[in-house]
Amino acid sequence: MDNKKDIYNLWVQYTTKNDETYFREFVARFVDIWRSQLQLDFQSDQCPLWHEVRPDHGPHLGRLPDELLPAIGKFIIVARDACDRDEELTAQGIEQLAILIDCLVIICRHFDNILAIIKYEYKPNLIAILSKQFNRQMKERRASPAVTRLFRSFSAFLEVMYDPYLTWRSFLRHQTADYTRLPYKPHAVHVEIVPFIYDCFQNEELLRFAEIGESLLHVLGAVICGSQKTLNSNSTQLNRNTNAIITSVDGQLLNCDNLRNGMRAICPATVSIVMRILRQWESGSSLRHVALNCYALMVIVLQKSSPEERQIDLVTLIQHYCDALQQLLATKHFDSGVANFDITSDSDSDSDVAIDVNALASTVAGVQLFLPAGEAIGETNLLELLIGLPQGIKHWHVSHTSSLSSTMDSLAALTHSSPRSAEQLKLGGRIERLFGHMRQLEAPSVALLDSCFNLGYNAAQRLLVLPEVMLQLLQWLPDLQEPEQLHLSMLLLKGCTDNYGTKTVACASRVVRAVCACLLRGCETLSEMCVQTLIKLIEELSKLSIVPVELKCIFGLLREGAQFPQHKQLQQTLVMIALQSLRGSNCCSEYFAIEQPSDGITVPEIRNWISGSYGFIFHILVRFNPTDDAESSARRMLLTLQTGSGGGFEIFVQSNGNLVVAALTRREYLTTATATRTLLDGQWHYLTVAVTPPKRPFSYSQINIFVDFVQKLSATLKVQAVNEPFTVCSIGAVVAPQPKHSEISKGGILPRSSSQESGGHAYKGMLPSLLERTLSANVSNYFTLPLRTPTAFDPNVKNFPIGMQDTVFGEQSCLQGHLGGVLLAEPTTSLKTIFDAGLNFSSIFSQDNDLLELNSRFVFCYAPGAVWHDSCQDLIPGGRYPGRIHAEHRKTVKLQDTINSIGGINAMLPMLHRLVREQEANVSINSSCSDESTATPTAEEFTDWEMLSSSNSYTEWKMTQHPLASLLCLLRYLTHEHETNQQQLLSSDCLAIMGTMLQRCPPSLFDVNALMATHLLMESLQAHKSPAGDNQQQLMEALYAHIAFDFGIWSRLQFQITLGHAQYLSAMIKNDRKYFRRRYGILFVLDVVRQYYSTPDNICSDDARTIRGTLFGIVRFYLQKDVNIKEVNAMIAFLASVRQELVLVEFLEMMTLYVRGKNCRDQMVLLLHEPQSANLIYNFFVDKSYSSAVQEAAIRLISGLLATSRVHQKYKQVLRLYDQSGDQSMFPGFFSFITPMSLSSTILFHLVDEMLGAQPDYGGLMFLVYHVSSCDLQVKLEIAKRLLQTTFVKQQSTVAIARQTGWQESIARLLIRKHITSVPPDEERRRSFGISMDVLLEDNSSFLAQADLITFSDQEINLAQLQQEQAQSQEEHSDRELILNEIQASVSEAATVIESEIKELAESVSGAVVENVSSVFSVLRQTTHDIQDTFESLTLGSSTDNTDGVPAASLQRDESLSSDSSTQSPHGPTKKSDSLESTTAFDFVADGDVDTEEQLVYLVSNTLFNVFWRGIGHDHPQCWQERGQVLGCINLLALNNELITSHLSLRLRILEMAVQASLFDLSEHGSQTLINQENASHILRMVYELVVLGSNEDESKKCSTKLLDGVLALLDALMIFQQGSSDDWSDMIRLCLGLLLKCSHHPNPGIVAMATAKLHAILQSRSTEDPAELSYLLYSINRALDNAIEVGNPEEYSFLMPVMKALLEKCRSAFNLDTTLPDLPSTSSGPVFFNDFQMYSTSKKWRNFIERMVSDIFTTSIPE
Repeated sequence: MDNKKDIYNLWVQYTTKNDETYFREFVARFVDIWRSQLQLDFQSDQCPLWHEVRPDHGPHLGRLPDELLPAIGKFIIVARDACDRDEELTAQGIEQLAILIDCLVIICRHFDNILAIIKYEYKPNLIAILSKQFNRQMKERRASPAVTRLFRSFSAFLEVMYDPYLTWRSFLRHQTADYTRLPYKPHAVHVEIVPFIYDCFQNEELLRFAEIGESLLHVLGAVICGSQKTLNSNSTQLNRNTNAIITSVDGQLLNCDNLRNGMRAICPATVSIVMRILRQWESGSSLRHVALNCYALMVIVLQKSSPEERQIDLVTLIQHYCDALQQLLATKHFDSGVANFDITSDSDSDSDVAIDVNALASTVAGVQLFLPAGEAIGETNLLELLIGLPQGIKHWHVSHTSSLSSTMDSLAALTHSSPRSAEQLKLGGRIERLFGHMRQLEAPSVALLDSCFNLGYNAAQRLLVLPEVMLQLLQWLPDLQEPEQLHLSMLLLKGCTDNYGTKTVACASRVVRAVCACLLRGCETLSEMCVQTLIKLIEELSKLSIVPVELKCIFGLLREGAQFPQHKQLQQTLVMIALQSLRGSNCCSEYFAIEQPSDGITVPEIRNWISGSYGFIFHILVRFNPTDDAESSARRMLLTLQTGSGGGFEIFVQSNGNLVVAALTRREYLTTATATRTLLDGQWHYLTVAVTPPKRPFSYSQINIFVDFVQKLSATLKVQAVNEPFTVCSIGAVVAPQPKHSEISKGGILPRSSSQESGGHAYKGMLPSLLERTLSANVSNYFTLPLRTPTAFDPNVKNFPIGMQDTVFGEQSCLQGHLGGVLLAEPTTSLKTIFDAGLNFSSIFSQDNDLLELNSRFVFCYAPGAVWHDSCQDLIPGGRYPGRIHAEHRKTVKLQDTINSIGGINAMLPMLHRLVREQEANVSINSSCSDESTATPTAEEFTDWEMLSSSNSYTEWKMTQHPLASLLCLLRYLTHEHETNQQQLLSSDCLAIMGTMLQRCPPSLFDVNALMATHLLMESLQAHKSPAGDNQQQLMEALYAHIAFDFGIWSRLQFQITLGHAQYLSAMIKNDRKYFRRRYGILFVLDVVRQYYSTPDNICSDDARTIRGTLFGIVRFYLQKDVNIKEVNAMIAFLASVRQELVLVEFLEMMTLYVRGKNCRDQMVLLLHEPQSANLIYNFFVDKSYSSAVQEAAIRLISGLLATSRVHQKYKQVLRLYDQSGDQSMFPGFFSFITPMSLSSTILFHLVDEMLGAQPDYGGLMFLVYHVSSCDLQVKLEIAKRLLQTTFVKQQSTVAIARQTGWQESIARLLIRKHITSVPPDEERRRSFGISMDVLLEDNSSFLAQADLITFSDQEINLAQLQQEQAQSQEEHSDRELILNEIQASVSEAATVIESEIKELAESVSGAVVENVSSVFSVLRQTTHDIQDTFESLTLGSSTDNTDGVPAASLQRDESLSSDSSTQSPHGPTKKSDSLESTTAFDFVADGDVDTEEQLVYLVSNTLFNVFWRGIGHDHPQCWQERGQVLGCINLLALNNELITSHLSLRLRILEMAVQASLFDLSEHGSQTLINQENASHILRMVYELVVLGSNEDESKKCSTKLLDGVLALLDALMIFQQGSSDDWSDMIRLCLGLLLKCSHHPNPGIVAMATAKLHAILQSRSTEDPAELSYLLYSINRALDNAIEVGNPEEYSFLMPVMKALLEKCRSAFNLDTTLPDLPSTSSGPVFFNDFQMYSTSKKWRNFIERMVSDIFTTSIPE
């Protein structure tokens, strides 16, 4: 406020005092105040741009003093008068004048003031003053600051008048004004301005005062630039008659109606002054810059004007520019190494010349300012001048970088804006000449390379304008330094592969060949990163298209002779190229590129299509170019069908990817859209739109939209039928573009223009403009909303007013993509017919269809391959609707097709050969490294096993990273669905050659990725459906023979690779079993196993077993489906030929699982049961070289075959080793081959199960049980269990067992703990017999010692003689080396003697006893012969052990087997068999060895008894002879064997059960049955033999309470001692009495009690007077009493006394005791008798009585 008040006071003082001082101070302060609010320095960066300038920025005249303008004019006139008087203005005066001009500038910043200032004559006076000052200044050496400021202020004054929006200043800052938004129109330029400027520049000295010259040029530029009136944004248009191009620098079209000031200012005079500045090196850089912009503005304005308005022709103007360039190039300043000029202006000498060294670069760069002027430039030599510029400056001794960069930038701008210039540049080798000259200069900089690259690539439009530039840059690349190489290679990669269009142009220009040449030439100079970038460039371009010459160049780099170090990466690139060619991104090899606004297809004859009103089917194959600007609104047209009245259909795609179908009526624009964003993904898509007319009246049309054959939308559209024919049909083209609505400036109140008349007409356009702006702002909220009318009822259909489609959906544009084919058909055509045609549309019409039918169903069909001279041939027969095409025809070639031109598939074989050779060399070098092939891979090494589908891009990429896998992938890609390549693959033996190479391939090279690639190759060839089926079959057979099933390849590889391939083959065979069985059946698989995996040396045994398991799985699969005799013979031959036990075991186990499985074929089982088939498996048992593992596997297979129910039992006889003809088992003969028995427990159990199967083989079973005696305890226990179970479960089993010879010994041998191999020394005299005589005669010795009823004195003599003879024989052979024949003779003789002696012994006993004892040894000879082999082995073992003549340590025999001891010695722990199966298979008792042995004893004893009692019939004549053999056999086994239990205990157990069984029979059938009585009597005799006649002193083992209790019960049942019993029982009575007497002095009190009680009862109940019997009883009881008294056993004495008392009462009359023994204590004395008799029995009288009377009677009663 203080400043404003001061200014006001100053103006008041001036007006009141009329003092100039106050005015000067007022103006100065006024300018200072507004200088802070307005930017008066237009050269500053803070100068407002054109759109930032407001019409009311400055003060309005209404707020300024009224006399201000006249006062300013007065002081300007005063200054002019002073100049006219030749008075020199001081610097202060000039400064004051500049302030006045600045005040006028400030006032003009309000546009309403400009007209008022124009009315004042400021300009003539100021021009006169400036002319005087200019002339004075030119005479001086240096510029005066005051004069410079004066010119700068004057320039600003003229600028704000003729260019109020400062568009010139914006133009200098590359901001072109939009004149439609600038309502104020500047006044016409005064006539004095241009002459003043021209006069000033006529002075040559002006070049030294650059600032003054700049100010004058700013005035010229402002006059020219501020005169435009209107500006529209349309496409570039060319007036071919006038060569007038109306396009601005930034691409906006300039359409000028009034260019008065510009046309006046652009004249030959102004052009000459500008050219004078440009052609001189001495011009300053800033002055040159302004001059260039002013020149560019002239060119732009002339382009916008008509020829009649021009004062100078445009071509002439550009030619002047070319002349200026030539003059600059003609300079001699830089010819020598010493500069003859100064580059500064600070010298004091007048002769010094200051030049701008960048003048040429700046001038050349000016070309970019006045583009596009392509037509006019084409008529000049500017293009040729720029091309020759490098050669023109070649001899200059300065840096050429800036000039070359400017040249390349100018050429780039010129070619990008003018296609004609680009075409001219391609002609005559101009580009080659340009770069040839540039390569002769110094090394280029990065900036120069960028400029060169921009020449070929238009980054703004992303177009490859000049691909020849890329070829030249590739030639230049090897000569560059590494940073420049990397930078340029990245630029080349970006420019050539930026989008689909650039790739297409680059492929057509053979950029790939140039890259290969560059790589070949620069192998040593190119950096690694640069090479990788170039390889990437090859990949990206070749994915789209590759021609034979390019592929040949690539293969040339892969040759060994090329020595290209990155050949592996290039090979991977080739694989990726082949992969990309299989995918859908470039599925269409020929197409139309509809990218320019005028491109598209039109159908002029569509008016002849009369049925179009009934609907249609539109089908097109299209690819859309992705757009960078997603927000741009445009309709990318696909189809336009219009009638003469404007109705019809439109099909287009929006910028967001929505496919829209629109129906046009007179009032409505009905649309239905489907959201398919995938359309803009850069891929090919099939689009189908079916418009189906209503089928009945009052119904509606149906619209169906299909994208890639999938229906996306179905909508109902209610439109009236089109009653007139279509007149317009265009495909991908713009038909009728709607003009844009003009945008009105959004500024405030519009000021009046200085060129408009004042008055009422000044604001006549205000209201309409406001209304238009209001409607324009609200139109998107109202008019763009769908109308709610009953016309469209489908929710997918929207209705818009006609004419609003451009506002809602955007203006029409061309397809902006590629068209692969198009078809228009009648709505009645089947969509399936169209869809099945796929890519080849013409295939629909190549079928044998009726011509009339085709014409009635299809309208037209166009394909890119049917084009001639811009005419599309209609492929429908008849060709009624040919089309006109305006688009570029392009064609791509796939790698699969290209390779046929350079040798076909065989061209890749050298790559494989090179790879194998290199890997072999690497393996030989690294042979000292650790071998990893035999080690099983760890879990980490299996991480790359990834089962992904073949479409997985990551999987494909991973395979291409491995050398061998990439080659296999390449082969797959080249042959996939390609008939020609597959035929070459077959005919050239390529697969056979590859198989041979793969056999040489090192295992490390063939990894998991190579395995996956091989499998994918097989799947690809299998999936191909060839028309020539025979060729396909032959190809697959070759692939299988040479690669898939050639295990010469796979057996050398790592385990996981081989296993994976084997599993893959297994899966493949399962899919086509019949085919593979013929060529690669069971015989093949077994041969593979035998040849490669029996003893592999490259993998461990576990891995080999896994692989064999997989291969055997294939065999098993074959067997599950079908089998024949040849395959069975092959398997048997395999078993016979393979000697590796692991292989045999695995195969046998596989066969076992198969036989036992549910998928086993009946035919297989029948064939295996045939002779010379499965029965040969028994050879594994006969051949001693096989281990138990093989034998166990073999027996499991045999068991499985025998257990199956698929065949009848009669077919199993061969495998059962049963001779059906002889009705006998062959197992004895079988076991004779494997003696001594060395079978494992598993085998034994299986054999037992076989023999106890459905048809038991008891003969073989007994042989088996006989040889089990040497097995472990658990084995014998399990066999005993099964044997006992058989006797109970199977009927007649005991009878069948009893029929077998030697069954007693076989079963009893289960109790053998071990064989006795050495005996005590006192028995050496009996070793010649090989048998222990005392054990054999142990019961007989007991009989002799008893001295009861029978004496054996004669027999003892005979036995003593026999023993003496044997002792003498033993002494003769003291060296213990007996000959085998002598031993056998001794054993036979011993058996004969034993049998005879025992028979003689038995004859002296009662008949029954004699018969029984004789039967015990009836088979002794046979049994002895059976053990001869054992004696032979023992004898040989003894002779071996005693090589030094010293007797081996004797093993003490168990005392339970000796006749001298009855104590059982403890035994060591049982050694378990190694082959014994786990307890889960056999439930053994694990509580301890003792319990297990007890179980075994129990099982064996029960088994023996079952056969003993139930197996031998009671009615058999020799039943008791055979039963006696059981007990005799037990004694026999104890001769040379240590049994688990005592043989006495075993006999006792059997007799206990026999007594109980006899009692049961008697109770069931009655005691009157003769057989039962006889059985009971025989049992009693056996008991008597054990208890009485037994020589063992251990009485506890010969009798038990259970046995005695049963015997007593048996006596009662037989009623032997009852009164009146038959005399037949006399012998039995004596036997039973002897038994009871023997038990009466038993160690067990219980037995004594029972025996004495029975004796007492017998004496009490039985009346007998036989002296002999009474003597026997009395003698025996007395001896028992003496024994009890002697040992002090009162308990036994107490049991015997009642018997003695009763016996004395019986003998009282028989022996006349009253007289014979008068002092005998009375028996009636009660308990006193017991004590008295004890004393009496020791008396001499009693002893004499016993010895003389009782003993004599007892002795004489025995028969002779």
